Amino acid sequence: MTESSGRRISRLVMAAALGGMGVAHLVARPTFEAMIPRWLPGDPALWNYAATAAELGSAALLAREKTARAGGLAAFATFAVVWVANLQHAVQGGVVPGVPGVIGSPVAAWIRAPLQLPLLYWAWRIAHPRSRSSSIRMKSG
Repeated sequence: MTESSGRRISRLVMAAALGGMGVAHLVARPTFEAMIPRWLPGDPALWNYAATAAELGSAALLAREKTARAGGLAAFATFAVVWVANLQHAVQGGVVPGVPGVIGSPVAAWIRAPLQLPLLYWAWRIAHPRSRSSSIRMKSG
């Protein structure tokens, strides 16, 4: 069964967003590494590379209809981990040393944390689409 154009657009927009964030993690490494929770063991650079791989891997899976479910699940897991990191960052005061402007501010940290919730829902919907036939059966039965 072929996916609807709305589902295809949704999937591709998420793929592009995750791909862009993956690239951003490489381009702005110091910013992202400064946001890694201090309680995580090891080098923040390693965690940043892991986040990059998760985002780019999710994007690649989302780019194809055949792997969209796996991509949605991978994106959901990635967003869940990022949500925990964003919450930790907000609780720690949100200030990123060496990051000028609003991106490293406490306000930005508290805004980022709840914004992960719609992303989690979006990824879940991509991984678990409602089929038209099942929603029709539910209405009539």
